[in-house]
Amino acid sequence: MNDDISWLITVLFNDELMRYAVKFKRKFLPGDCADYPMEPENRKLIHDLLPDHIRSLGPIVAIDGLFDVYEKE
Repeated sequence: MNDDISWLITVLFNDELMRYAVKFKRKFLPGDCADYPMEPENRKLIHDLLPDHIRSLGPIVAIDGLFDVYEKE
């Protein structure tokens, strides 16, 4: 099993939906967070892991799984 999990996270900013792709190491996601990210307690945990500039936009309204996130170095 891959050690990474990738999601497309949608946050609500005023009346606009903002999308943000993330990749986390599974070890940063406690309990069943990786399997059930939209549970209220898991959404809060994931929101707290986001960078400040994304957290400040607003609440998470959707989390969709992604196959991977590519970063060109």
